[in-house]
Amino acid sequence: MINIKKQINYWITASENDIDTAELLINNNKYLNGLFFCHLVIEKAIKAHFVKKLLEKYPPNRTTYFFYLKRQI
Repeated sequence: MINIKKQINYWITASENDIDTAELLINNNKYLNGLFFCHLVIEKAIKAHFVKKLLEKYPPNRTTYFFYLKRQI
């Protein structure tokens, strides 16, 4: 069985690490790299939300995720 709290914590922790990295990059005038890490933060926060709301593990890839969403509609 999947531990939902552990999955959510994983994505949130990863997101927090990425926002720290983004801040360091932006503060050192590496704007494009910092922006990329901001993108990762958003993506990981969405994954945490997905797991929290649907109470299941995030699909292994984006294609599976989009098929899952179509199935829900």
